[in-house]
Amino acid sequence: MSIAASSAGAPPLILAVALLIGIAALMVAACWRFVRLWRIRHGLAAGLSDPDPAVRGVAVAQAGEMGLTSTAPALLRAVRSETDASVLASVVRTVASRQWEPASTGAVVELRLWARAHAEKHPEIRRTGSSAPLLAGVAGAVPPPSLDPGRANEFRTRQDHVPDDAPDAQPGPAVTYGPPEDSDALAPTRVLVTGVGGPAGVAVVQALRSRGHYVIAVDADLSAAGLYLADEYHVVPRADDPHYLAAMLRVGTVTDAQALFATVAEEYRALSGAVEFLTEAGIRTLLPTLRSVELCIDKWAFSEHLRGEAVPVPATGLGTADGVPGPWVVKPRFGRGSRDVVLARTRTQLAAALRHVPEPIVQSQLTGREFTCDALVDRSGALVATAPRWRTETRGGISTKGTTFDNSFVTEAASLALKAVGLVGPANLQGFIDDEGAVTLHEINPRVSGGLPLTLAAGCDLVGEHLRDILGMAVRPERLVARPGVSMTRYFCEVFRG
Repeated sequence: MSIAASSAGAPPLILAVALLIGIAALMVAACWRFVRLWRIRHGLAAGLSDPDPAVRGVAVAQAGEMGLTSTAPALLRAVRSETDASVLASVVRTVASRQWEPASTGAVVELRLWARAHAEKHPEIRRTGSSAPLLAGVAGAVPPPSLDPGRANEFRTRQDHVPDDAPDAQPGPAVTYGPPEDSDALAPTRVLVTGVGGPAGVAVVQALRSRGHYVIAVDADLSAAGLYLADEYHVVPRADDPHYLAAMLRVGTVTDAQALFATVAEEYRALSGAVEFLTEAGIRTLLPTLRSVELCIDKWAFSEHLRGEAVPVPATGLGTADGVPGPWVVKPRFGRGSRDVVLARTRTQLAAALRHVPEPIVQSQLTGREFTCDALVDRSGALVATAPRWRTETRGGISTKGTTFDNSFVTEAASLALKAVGLVGPANLQGFIDDEGAVTLHEINPRVSGGLPLTLAAGCDLVGEHLRDILGMAVRPERLVARPGVSMTRYFCEVFRG
């Protein structure tokens, strides 16, 4: 009986031993794989930091063989401190040779953006080494990688489903744009936002609410859409009404507002004399001087002042085209947007426009490509953000289609112009770039623009950082970098009430 029992129990024992042996083998293999990967990555890190540029170049090639998905973070760290041109060129060629890899991580996308930017600055790289195309499909010049590791979150990818019959359909992974996670975010703040009937005001309301702030919206029009997108709203008189300031102070006091974000330039005339009262009510402000605002609102004074400061502006005449080469643009001296703006190609058209347009100025019509540039000047007067975009299509002076781009000449012109007029806070500059690359500015609006959503979507958190400045906190330049090549197309959206 005992012999039979032992023989019957033998097979389960053998299976158990075999199972244990198998588990042990898997554990050994996993440990060996871990050790091997650790050695490879340790060796890669050592190679990329070796004093000899030739060794660093070999390490770059090895990183490419291992695949960018796993080695892009190491390559990004390397290029931020690398000074040898041959090693940097090796990184560019390695990235170009791995275009077939999916953009599966933020580090891969950021590395490709860096490689494109470096290749554009150093075209000789294209004439040596690999003949692989450099980052096909990435439009425009791009900045170097961000120094803020949190910005990798901006490059989240998703799979877009594009209809087969869509024009120029290109199915595949697309980038979802937006601000990165904020480890130093402001505490929820009660913000009073003015002028919420226009696109700029609506964009500010939505941006603040998306960041967790409590928005109190005000406008003179009860039907202003932004009123019904905020947490709370109040109707106030127009800024030129003598009761405007009293109404604003009442709203700010009863709502316990902590900061004021004005989106209408004409309101500064009234608000500039009320800073002391707003402060007493506990409302923080950061407003430009009345002189700088008046310079921007008065298009004739603006042109004359910038010309005196050697900032490129079009030839301009006050009520006359004397000394102003045609064709011409006739616009109101104190106009907004594209209201009453008339193009004239002949003297007859010019004479008719001068009779039609109130308080006209005449400017030479600029040629080239039209752009808008959102900008932010901090309380110290330093230009901390520029986000230029092409005005692909406009309606009523508001951009409905556009694409961000990068241009050092636009940044330089914006810096000179904003310093010349002495603005602080957000601003919006408009101008043209001609076929030779020369930049000419024709307008500065001392406020956020109607195209602000594109700037925000490109990663330039102009709203959040301006609020920090209003509250007396340091502005973070790393969160004010707009990625080039981000496009916007607008559509109608309804708000219902009642």
